[in-house]
Amino acid sequence: MRKLVTLSFMVMMLGNVSCSDEYNFHPYEPEKPVKQEISLLKYDFLSGGESLKDFSNENDNFGEWTLEERGLAADGTQDAGFYLNLSRRISFEQRATRVRLSLFSDTRFGLHWLERDGNGGSLFTIDAVKGTINIHRYWAGVNDIDASTSFAIENGHTYLLEAVKSFRNNTFTITDEQTGATASVETAPVLGAGQQEEFKGGRQNNVFGFRRISGKSPFIKDMEIVATVSPEPLMYIIGNSITEGDHVRQAARYGEMMASWLDGRVVFSGESGSTIEGVIDRVSNEIPFIRPKFVMVTIGTNRPNTREEVVKLIELIRANGSIPVINRIPVTSDGGSYATNEIIASVCEEMNVSGCRFDLATADNGNLHKQASWLFQEDKIHPTAEGHMAMAKRLFDIPGILLYMK
Repeated sequence: MRKLVTLSFMVMMLGNVSCSDEYNFHPYEPEKPVKQEISLLKYDFLSGGESLKDFSNENDNFGEWTLEERGLAADGTQDAGFYLNLSRRISFEQRATRVRLSLFSDTRFGLHWLERDGNGGSLFTIDAVKGTINIHRYWAGVNDIDASTSFAIENGHTYLLEAVKSFRNNTFTITDEQTGATASVETAPVLGAGQQEEFKGGRQNNVFGFRRISGKSPFIKDMEIVATVSPEPLMYIIGNSITEGDHVRQAARYGEMMASWLDGRVVFSGESGSTIEGVIDRVSNEIPFIRPKFVMVTIGTNRPNTREEVVKLIELIRANGSIPVINRIPVTSDGGSYATNEIIASVCEEMNVSGCRFDLATADNGNLHKQASWLFQEDKIHPTAEGHMAMAKRLFDIPGILLYMK
């Protein structure tokens, strides 16, 4: 009897519930990680000589730079160009550089992000004489202006300059701190039908510097370099132009596909032309700020790694509290990748380190001495979108990575 009453009550209650076609069902979607800005390096040039400890010059055209009461200035004739480089290398692909300085009516001044040899990269300039701000593509002595806009400089005013890198897009902004006047200019790469890329505005490489081009030197008050990253990133992916994704669209590179499977909690630091020496330098400068769970490295195509270098890299990553993931490099057209991968495999086995088998992903029918040429661009170095996809699928070579999949 009690069961009958209970069932009758439930039927009565359900009968009062009306169904409507207007109800909107929203499937569960995991919350995307919020990006945050992390200060990497900050220098106050009004505080004394300690602020120059990380700066040096590796070419003959650096002149003299002095700390004065009004800030850092280039000391010398006004028609000579002087450079001053930051000795700490940074290559986060989402970053901003901010510089506060006083400018004058005849000042021509720039910020640059170049390769270590001072060659290719991006140059951001202010030309007070012409009244313009500009983004240049700097390569092999060629200094082309790819984007420019008008902006009048008020003599002696203090300005904030900001150069932003977002993958291969560059933005340069100037703001007058007295009047609030501002202007901005930007560039983006052009990917042709053959997947060869024209780097409009250059690509901001890993060596930052100031350059007084001509006219009265500005007085630089302070500067800061910040990175935009996910809080508590799961993986930091570092390497050369293959990691950076040369000649493919951003979404097609292997790291981007891995990031989509790992809920976007990935930070990138790809740099064209990199060798393991540069990777060690950048790892030491970058991972202490972000503390990733995994550090994934793909390096050895531009120059073979030595056994000692691979050991040093693994020890450095572990010393910073992260798990090293050292990938085998993609198969090269000359077969030279085999010896490099043998060194990587030997060290990783001895030190109990996992890695993705990019060699298997890019080998012709499993032959590690022969490249699957159809997975590469015409240069036989950089993978196509299909090659990147084959490499991305090797993420599952990492033990336990499924625990972190979204």
